[in-house]
Amino acid sequence: MENKENKPLPTIEKYEHHGVEVSVNSEFKGKHRDICLCYTCKHFKPKDRDNNCYMAQDHYDWVIENDLVAPIMECPEYEPGEDKRDI
Repeated sequence: MENKENKPLPTIEKYEHHGVEVSVNSEFKGKHRDICLCYTCKHFKPKDRDNNCYMAQDHYDWVIENDLVAPIMECPEYEPGEDKRDI
């Protein structure tokens, strides 16, 4: 078993994201599209709010309201689809 007391703390940096200063673990900065299931799900239509997955849209509205980045890592509705990580 690993001794957590000997595990180094992650490097945290501050930067401006959508006009707000935020803190981020440097290892994960800018990687949310690679981690989030939504970007490869057929239900994800981020440019079409009315037809977007209701869970993805609700989640997006919440992260914008709270100045967060919070990728979806588990989802009961996920179905493979087109890769939208470049949008």
